[in-house]
Amino acid sequence: MEDNSKVFDVMMPNFKTIDGVTRVSELLVMMRDEKINAALIKPRDQEGSVYGIVTLKDIARKVIALRRRLNETHVYEIMSKPVLSVAYNMPVPYAARLLTNFNVSYAMVMKNDDVVGMVSLNGMVTQWKGD
Repeated sequence: MEDNSKVFDVMMPNFKTIDGVTRVSELLVMMRDEKINAALIKPRDQEGSVYGIVTLKDIARKVIALRRRLNETHVYEIMSKPVLSVAYNMPVPYAARLLTNFNVSYAMVMKNDDVVGMVSLNGMVTQWKGD
C-alpha cells in the first residue's frame, strides 16, 4: 500500500521566527520553554535577504565548544543561511530525500510564498505512517 503522507502531516506546528540580534541566551530560554530544537531567523530586509536557522547543534558547536558567552553572542553570528524550504504538500519521502541529500535536519515549510511551519528529519521518521 502506498503512503500519501505530505509534509503538512508531519511538520512542527510550533515554530519560532526571531530577529538576528537576539542573544543566544535568550534563544535558549525560548527553546526550552517552547520545547523546540531550532528557530528561524527573520531576513534583515524584505529585498534580497533570506531566512537563517539556528539549531541546538549550532549552539553546541559554534558557541559552547568555542567557549563563547551565551549572553554576548547574537544568533546572526552562528546561524546557517539560506534555509532549505519545502512545499507544504510535498510527499514526505521526497522531503526526506531532499533534506538528506543536503545533509540538513530542518527545512522551512512554504505555502503560497509564506512560511507556515518547519519540518525535521526526526519528525518525519517518528510521525510517518508508511508501511
